[in-house]
Amino acid sequence: MLFCRLMPTVFLLSATMLVSPALAAVPEPGHGPLHKDGPVEPTGSRHIDSEAYLRGIVAVRMGDDTQAAQAFRTALQADPANTELLRQAFVRNVMAGDPQAVELAHLVEKTPQDRSVVSALVLGNDAAVRGAWADAAQYYRRAGEDPMTHLILPLLLAWCEQAQGHADAAIESLLHPQTSLLLPFYTLHAGIIAQVAGQSERAEALFERAQKIMPGEDMLLARSQAAWLWNHGQQDKARALIRKLVGADSILGLAGPALQANIGHYPVTSMREGIAHAYVLSAFLLRQQAREQGAEGESAALNLFQINEAARLMLGFALGMDPTLVDARLMLAEIQDNEQHFTAARETLAHVPPQDPLAIVATLRLAVLETTNDHPEEAIPLLRHLSEQAPGRIVIERALGTALSQTKDWKGAIAAYTRAIDLANAQKMPDWTLLFLRGMAYHEAGDWAAAKADTRAALAYAPDEPLLLNFLGYGMVEQHEDLAEAEKLLRKAHELDVHDAAITDSLGWVRVERGDLAGGIPLLEKAAEQTPEDPEVNYHLGEAYWRMGRKAEAVDQWNVALGLHPSAADEALIRAALQKAGVPATPAGEQPAAAPASAPASAQPVQEQGKHTP
Repeated sequence: MLFCRLMPTVFLLSATMLVSPALAAVPEPGHGPLHKDGPVEPTGSRHIDSEAYLRGIVAVRMGDDTQAAQAFRTALQADPANTELLRQAFVRNVMAGDPQAVELAHLVEKTPQDRSVVSALVLGNDAAVRGAWADAAQYYRRAGEDPMTHLILPLLLAWCEQAQGHADAAIESLLHPQTSLLLPFYTLHAGIIAQVAGQSERAEALFERAQKIMPGEDMLLARSQAAWLWNHGQQDKARALIRKLVGADSILGLAGPALQANIGHYPVTSMREGIAHAYVLSAFLLRQQAREQGAEGESAALNLFQINEAARLMLGFALGMDPTLVDARLMLAEIQDNEQHFTAARETLAHVPPQDPLAIVATLRLAVLETTNDHPEEAIPLLRHLSEQAPGRIVIERALGTALSQTKDWKGAIAAYTRAIDLANAQKMPDWTLLFLRGMAYHEAGDWAAAKADTRAALAYAPDEPLLLNFLGYGMVEQHEDLAEAEKLLRKAHELDVHDAAITDSLGWVRVERGDLAGGIPLLEKAAEQTPEDPEVNYHLGEAYWRMGRKAEAVDQWNVALGLHPSAADEALIRAALQKAGVPATPAGEQPAAAPASAPASAQPVQEQGKHTP
């Protein structure tokens, strides 16, 4: 188990603004899909279609909003007077992007106490799609009562004004709230509105103002300003803006050539597209809140669920206004994957237009998604195609190496990691994680010398990295190679990360191997308490007990380990241990055999090369 996966982190938005948690309020539990375990069962009804309702609950928990929407609609048909069921059917139809959400919103609106921010936004969006911009503005104003929607309300209303031919009023409304933390984004949208309205000089000034106050690189701003510069004869400045945008982000950098090829195209050319980007901004703010929250516990988990649901809702609105908006699809797929809704995430990415400049980013995201969800065979062809489409990219070679490692194609993985390492060195950006990944692949391929060399090279860049210290130290123990140095490495790793169970196990094991049973057993027992379902840790503890003469306890530990579905190499070690003990293998859950009293304490299992997760 020395091999482990280090997946590249994919950042899907280039905006870097940090938003205070106070700005992104959690939607009210009574108005949406905010119960952590799914819908709350309707009460007080005698006519509910229980089968349909239960299908809806299961679909919600599986992340299948389309099936949930259909199931709750069926249940509602059997009990149309059930207001709680109406709300649930409405919310799931909204989350699924089903057109019937509009009809359900009208039903919700008939009862004043059941009206919600969500129903107002649905009806506002419907009015916008139909071109009824005055009605849309009226619904949006009512939705602005919600703290989160209030932040993007100026954008929604400004685009409604622009649609009605009031560009000047729209622009002024966005420049008025000078104290808002979202002023950079308001100014950007004001510039876009000016451009759409044909006020070219005003658009230029507003883009420049937005650039000065934007707290980081923003893709919408960079693309809008670059398009303006390109179309006004300033091609060099336009290309420099795109180079700056993609230069600091290896993922977005994949789209650099396509962005340059489409440099003269404005990313927003209609009111609906403008509103779609406003909703993406809202989802981004919610996701930022989730990242900053970072707490643990049931309450934090519920809050995170609520925030993700609200963000998914905003992204659904964005895609309803502009189904081709790749920014929204990338963020939505990330949320779906985080919530372990792999099929939904895959479906979201499958609808990215292949001609979009960000399509290559979506393909990489899909490949990473396939790999992390144990479908590397689906990821590998995508990554090989990307490698041909965008040669010389470290991020692609790293992802390919990881996918190949997952299929145990160690030779292929080593070759991919080597290409990534060579690219990093050529760019004078050496990366210890790449050396570590290749080192693990070498180890799994049986080349310990190469694995050790890569790990030592990685330690030269990251001498205090517990992961590296543990990998090298434990590998040396496996090889019975300089156990004194191995213990020194593992002792340092343990000091740096005293709570890591794998490191605790490694340090305990090297002490046992050096004959210090009294010093090793307490560490192994602690590791087993922390990770009771790790077969290798249980094997180590059993071996330590055996050497101490605690034979019955040793057999118990080995039987426990055997019942934890160990790897083939670990299973061989465990069975060899039980064979030496003279007892049949009895996995945990069955009555284990006792160690024979005549078995000498010095009888030790055959030492074979095991594996260990650092």
